[in-house]
Amino acid sequence: MGGTSIKIGRFDLQGILIDKWDIPTDRSHNGEFILKDIATSIINRVDVTNIEGIGFGVPGPVSDGVVLNCVNLGWGEKNVVEEFYQYFPYREVTIRVSNDANVACAGEVFQGSGKGYKNVVMFTLGTGVGGGILVDGKIVDGLNGVGGELGHMLIDRKHNLPCNCGKTGCTETVTSATGIVNLAKLKLKESNQKSTLRQYDNFSAKRVFDMAKQGDEIALEVIEEAANYLAYAMSLVTFTLNPELFIFGGGVSNAGEFLLDKIKTHYYPYVLPFIKDQKMVIASLGNDAGMYGAAYLVK
Repeated sequence: MGGTSIKIGRFDLQGILIDKWDIPTDRSHNGEFILKDIATSIINRVDVTNIEGIGFGVPGPVSDGVVLNCVNLGWGEKNVVEEFYQYFPYREVTIRVSNDANVACAGEVFQGSGKGYKNVVMFTLGTGVGGGILVDGKIVDGLNGVGGELGHMLIDRKHNLPCNCGKTGCTETVTSATGIVNLAKLKLKESNQKSTLRQYDNFSAKRVFDMAKQGDEIALEVIEEAANYLAYAMSLVTFTLNPELFIFGGGVSNAGEFLLDKIKTHYYPYVLPFIKDQKMVIASLGNDAGMYGAAYLVK
């Protein structure tokens, strides 16, 4: 469930995607029509008597099926399960709800890059940074639904860039696509080094990565710094959970092996001598990961 659209998938019990579609997110009146729209869309498209369960991935903290806050949808506290049953008249259907980044992680474990693993941590590096944690195959939401909110760990005390959460120095302020652009602009301002980036009034994180791959010194310094911050955040997670696997998703992860190599360079000095061979992979399900994870919740 996103602020612009809601992606819906129909799966068989083995996790094979049979059908998928999306509907616009109606954020009017604090999103009060969203669950009704989803229920109506499913009822109109699927034989509901064959549905075993429905899973939701929501962009906000979730605890026991209750969304505690969801700015992107206009929601405050909302009991998704109870309200959805008002519009979906088949109460024998199992309904499960979790945070969107958590279900994306679960999706990758279910049918993506994390298949075969049970203890996994995923960083979703997009406009912000989301996180998902699976321990023994189960999603960790935590008491207040903030388990896995890896983007809001305080890791940067140098730049103190503002985060949308109201704090400064969160992981996402220096490792997200937005964060990488912010770091690049700071470098350009603080340095007289030549850089192709100076040709652009505005540029994307992809541009920074492209320039770094071509050897641009400023761009390389920015990617190294962002990778160092991410590696440090990972080290904190490592000493807390010691996961089998780290997965990286979101637009920034499109940098692929180039990104992984930079992360590894900075990660191992933080975790040696305890960790010498940590598995890290790029997510493979793309925008469908959340749907797979929602199906995993039910399964």
